[in-house]
Amino acid sequence: MVRLSGWNVGLLCLALGVSGVGSLGHLAHAQATDPAQLELLGRIQDSQDQRRLALEAAQQQAARQAQQRQERLRRQAADSAARIAASRNSRTQTDWENDRRYREASRMLELQEQQLKLKMLEARASREDDVIKADLAQKQAETDRVLQSAQGDAKLKSDLGEAAKMEQRHWWESN
Repeated sequence: MVRLSGWNVGLLCLALGVSGVGSLGHLAHAQATDPAQLELLGRIQDSQDQRRLALEAAQQQAARQAQQRQERLRRQAADSAARIAASRNSRTQTDWENDRRYREASRMLELQEQQLKLKMLEARASREDDVIKADLAQKQAETDRVLQSAQGDAKLKSDLGEAAKMEQRHWWESN
């Protein structure tokens, strides 16, 4: 910001071509005609121009730095997002592999369980077969005993019948 002083007002008046603006106008006009004063005014103007240029350069530098800082922050945010996505992807891949391993282990357990059930059924069938064979053997033994008993009874009856016939015969009728 430029402070208004006698010098600045004088320069302003010179630049605008205003003359006779109160007492300052006479002072500015009087000072403007002195070559030493004009040289001093020129140096002051150059100094102000240099300051203004330095200020503009500093503002441009600050704007560039702010833009670079924003770009760096944007890149850091993008890198961070990429790392997070890679981490999620890695976790997703790991989770998928864990799920696959779990499913395979579950299938293996189910197969083992089915194999055990089959072995148990085979063992039960074998035992039942043995029980059936034993039952059949027992029934066959009973049938054989009943047959032998029946044959024995028939033989006995036949022998008794023969004996009864022989008893009814007389002694002289022997063979």
